[in-house]
Order: sequence, then C-alpha cells, then structure tokens
Amino acid sequence: MHGSGFRALSWLLAATLFSATCLQAQEGGLQIVVLNGDGGINNIEGRVGVEPIVEVRGADGKPAPKAVVTFRSPPSGPSVTFFGAARTSTITADDAGRAQATGMLPNTESGAFYIDVEATHDGQTATARLTQTNMSAPGAPKTKSGLGWRWWAVIGAGAAIGITAAVLGGGGDSDPTGPTTGITFNGVTVGAPR
Repeated sequence: MHGSGFRALSWLLAATLFSATCLQAQEGGLQIVVLNGDGGINNIEGRVGVEPIVEVRGADGKPAPKAVVTFRSPPSGPSVTFFGAARTSTITADDAGRAQATGMLPNTESGAFYIDVEATHDGQTATARLTQTNMSAPGAPKTKSGLGWRWWAVIGAGAAIGITAAVLGGGGDSDPTGPTTGITFNGVTVGAPR
C-alpha cells in the first residue's frame, strides 16, 4: 500500500480516533472549566491572591448547580491559605455551576505552585489543576484596600481600651479625690481621674 492508499488509511484511522475521542468526551462525566485564576500572580507584600473561579458542568455540557467544589493548596513551599489558615476551601456552586475560592492569601514564599480542584455532583467526581505564582515584585497586583489587617487590629484595640476606660472610669463619681481606677497601657493610665 503506497501513496494514496496509505494516505486514505491514515485519514480513516485519524477520523476513527477523533470520533472516539469526541464520543468519550460527550459520554464522560462531570467537567471543571477554570474561568479565572490559572496563571495568576499573587502579591506577597500586598497579601493579595488571584481567587480561582471554576464552572462545573455535567456530561451534557450544562452547568451543574449546587456541585460541591474543593480547592486545595500545597502544605509547604510557595502556596496560599484560605481565610488566613486553611489549606482547603469547600464551596457549593451557585445555580450557574460556578464556585469561587474567596479569602485567599499568599504565603511569604516566592515561586510557582498548583491549586487542585475537585468537584462532586450527583455521584460523579471531576478534578482539575491550576497554576499560580507568588511574587514579591513591582509587577504583582497591589493591595485591595488602603488599610491592611494590622491597622484594623490597632484601631480595634484602641476602641476596646476606650470602651473599657469609659466603663471603669465613668461610674458617675464626681469626687475628683476619690479612688483611682484605670487601665495602664504602655506606661499611660487611661480612665483614671485627673
């Protein structure tokens, strides 16, 4: 078999393999389509991560509402946490089959890593993997808000001290020579009579 006969057999074989692959994809189970976050660059200094968004689809290609989606980050090396501590985040997809890993924070190690995604729906399971990179560089995204969590902690602590001082010092005693009560913080007594 030479020339056109060999070419025809090659085309026939390729067409058969292509149809089998398409048929398998149509008859396959659950699918995860990554909509956002694959190739994301996370800013270490600004503590900003590119939150993955996935869409779970059934074998028919239609969204799988209420699918349970789990995002997993590596336990060591460059990675992210969810809400500051967890290495996994499990979310129920919305009616459009979409789930987003919110509250994602990069750790302090630069480099590339994987986030594994697993979805389950109606007894079927699908997996996907996306790549992200932690960077401490001018090209990384900047922080989302002007005040970081440390400033909010300082503001909260100040409010707690103020409230405590008002409660302890605001007993209605108008005698300026009465007993001194207050809270001492860094050498300053708050709430004591003057």
